[in-house]
Amino acid sequence: MAWERRNSSKILLFIGKLTLCGILGGCSTLGGQPPATPSALVKIVVGPVILEAPITSSTQIHSFEEAPSPEMDSVLLAQFKEEIQIQAQRFLTEHFARKSGFSVVPFDETRRILTELAPPGTLLTDEQVRMLGDQTGADIVVTGLIHDYGKVRWQYWVTGWFLHMSAWTTAIGVATAWNPAAIGAFLAVDATTDFPIWYGGAEVFGWAFRPVRVHVDAIQLKKCVGPIWTDDALRVRVPGKDLAEYPPEQQKQKEVQLEANLNRAMADIAETAGEKLAIQACTEEGKPEEIGSFSFSSLFDILL
Repeated sequence: MAWERRNSSKILLFIGKLTLCGILGGCSTLGGQPPATPSALVKIVVGPVILEAPITSSTQIHSFEEAPSPEMDSVLLAQFKEEIQIQAQRFLTEHFARKSGFSVVPFDETRRILTELAPPGTLLTDEQVRMLGDQTGADIVVTGLIHDYGKVRWQYWVTGWFLHMSAWTTAIGVATAWNPAAIGAFLAVDATTDFPIWYGGAEVFGWAFRPVRVHVDAIQLKKCVGPIWTDDALRVRVPGKDLAEYPPEQQKQKEVQLEANLNRAMADIAETAGEKLAIQACTEEGKPEEIGSFSFSSLFDILL
């Protein structure tokens, strides 16, 4: 779809901040003024959330006692991808439904309609988006993409790690009058601990790092038709309180840790939507006004 991606031109100014908030737990949209509170409930339908992360093996996103054969791996990977997409759509639907001001089309109803509109795991065309809105009576259709799942693409983690390393090397150098031993010791520790953090898919000091990055778009269908809002959420470290909701024997499993971060990323998006998302006025060109937003995690898209 024409509006699936939007990037900021201020990447060099804000990219460093993303690296820090990603480690701490997540990033969400900043900037822009919340629209006026709507006088009536806004009806929303959550459409497909497509997994586009470059996953090549089921072992990257699922824990096994014994790795599956190549033949079985391809079958399992396709199955897991479908399950993740359904799960993501369900999570986002449920979190939207908890927000006041929204009337959300039930997940099961949406799934039933989607089976007649498009094959599973495919992006909706503009026409299919309008058909989904017409059949559900929704004011706004929300669709999503999962950019990263289980690990961070090298373009992202190399950039983040380099900026982090440069900042700390400079600080230590200034503090120690550029003592080679002090700087060398820091670089050695940094290389052994930060690589798994920035790359993701590892556990360090008892913390699990399972990156999940999600992008969503909201398309208005009432009054005038067009995209009105976009948001991104990035979750890297898995909070212990989220894992505590699972049985102890499951908390070390990749799929459980990823599910926890996917759920939290969707909660972040719904939280921002609850503050910003509303029916927008139409411009002279017959398009809805767009809700101002800025997302740190969307800045890395320019590196692809």
